[in-house]
Amino acid sequence: MLRFLLFLFTSFSLLSLAEDRIIIPKDLVTLDSDYPNATAVLIRDDRIHAVGAKEDLIKEFPNTPVDSTHKNDVLIPGFIEHHIHPLLAAITMNSEIVAIDDWTVLNKKSTGIRDREGYLKKLKELESSMNTNDPLISWGFHHYFHGKLTKDDLDKISSDRPILIIHRSFHEFIMNSKALEFFGIAKEDLKGLNAEEKKLANYEEGHFSERGLIMVMPKIMQFLAAPQRIIGGLSITEEYIHKQGITLIANPGAMYNKLTQGAKNYVFGDTDTPFRSLFIPSALYMLEHFNNSELLEETEALLNWGEGKVQYLPKHIKLFSDGAMYSQNMVLRDGYLDGHQGVWLMEEDIFKETFRIYWDAGYQIHIHQNGDSGLDRILEVLEENMARNPRDDHRTTIVHFGYSAFDQIEKMKQLGVIVSANPYYVPVLSDLYSKVGIGYARSQEMVRLGDVARANIKLSLHSDMPMAPASPLALIHAAVNRINYANEVAGPNQRISSLNALKGVTLNAAYVLGLESDYGSISPGKYANFTLLEDNPLTVDHLLIKDIKVKGTIVEGKLFGF
Repeated sequence: MLRFLLFLFTSFSLLSLAEDRIIIPKDLVTLDSDYPNATAVLIRDDRIHAVGAKEDLIKEFPNTPVDSTHKNDVLIPGFIEHHIHPLLAAITMNSEIVAIDDWTVLNKKSTGIRDREGYLKKLKELESSMNTNDPLISWGFHHYFHGKLTKDDLDKISSDRPILIIHRSFHEFIMNSKALEFFGIAKEDLKGLNAEEKKLANYEEGHFSERGLIMVMPKIMQFLAAPQRIIGGLSITEEYIHKQGITLIANPGAMYNKLTQGAKNYVFGDTDTPFRSLFIPSALYMLEHFNNSELLEETEALLNWGEGKVQYLPKHIKLFSDGAMYSQNMVLRDGYLDGHQGVWLMEEDIFKETFRIYWDAGYQIHIHQNGDSGLDRILEVLEENMARNPRDDHRTTIVHFGYSAFDQIEKMKQLGVIVSANPYYVPVLSDLYSKVGIGYARSQEMVRLGDVARANIKLSLHSDMPMAPASPLALIHAAVNRINYANEVAGPNQRISSLNALKGVTLNAAYVLGLESDYGSISPGKYANFTLLEDNPLTVDHLLIKDIKVKGTIVEGKLFGF
């Protein structure tokens, strides 16, 4: 009986939140050129029924209740975080964050540390404060700030406790001797790697990166992604995402692991989750399990893996060009100042063949890229396929867009690519990378959004969380201001307007997912997804954008407060 009464109460609450109503906010930002001066919006069920002046809507729909509860709120299209990694975010939420930037997860704040002495001191403090024998798992290490880190360094912190350090990029892991033992990693495990992969796996130093992680990652993930741990981390991630005002997320590059997917479905799939989740498969993971002749069939089969508010997005796939930005493993035309080389994540022939398979099947292809040589490879392969099998509106998406060259912009426009950029690289990396590894001129122009905007190439913004906090306001702030750790504007001509940046986390983010007819603006017929803010990001002082308070969200007509 109690369960039945709870069901009735919950059902009544949800229905009451989804009732028809005319919302009159303090300010309304529609991002719809047909309704630039609208002051009210009418919701019917889970959709937007009408937009216009409040007087007109009240007159046209006299029997519809007027909702004035948001009279002190700025109503904007619901934020869309179209590139987030829930599993990696969950692992991060379960870890001790020791990063170069400040992080606040729920009520726990981690202050950024950008020097070696401070980093090692913090690890020692964390280890000594632990009351159990559990492993110390820490995320956020960055070798260009914190110096080289090896097994021996971690053994000095503790020879008894397993210590696993996850690089900021999530493309590198460093372990002490006890951790190698704890995870069951032996030198013999590396025998299955090819010559190039072995260069990225150093057992003596306890350091494994990029493709050198292949043989050890499954053993580590058995612990990191254990059901109880990962469900707890996903629950924290859910609350974190909601508090950033996000109403829809997507995960390009989802792992091929049904058990892990089950955990995501369990946490994100239920009706109380304040956002929907869309997943896009990773071709890298698919290739580890299937040969080329099986790729399409098995990719299509993933459409059945989602449940409830979790779905796989049809006809989308993620490919990979070059390595991680935080690790300086991107492949650059002019190389690195210290002579080291970047890393290709997919060998050229595999990349070309995989691209062709999905291209011919009509997929929208999202491609991880960080270096200008990595971008050259993508544009070359796209051009070959456009000549061989032309496609309209293919929306091939350049993902991250770390380093590029000005001469590539026009070619990008001609080939019809779109950009999903991570602007957070600029504030946290441009100053250091100007001095170390890459040089001033190239690093001032990293994430060249200004050139993309001037070329009228469709542009969206993402966090790639945990590469950046999943905060659309922080992304807008970074793209508009480009102020780095030296308190300088990096590449002033690469700044974009507040309007372009806001579209990057709303309307253009929906476009990247092929969902602009349902999401991204406050327009009749679209889902009633809104983010409630204290101030208008288009009119507030641009230096204060990241500090705007998020007050709640409305998702498919239902209010989700804090």
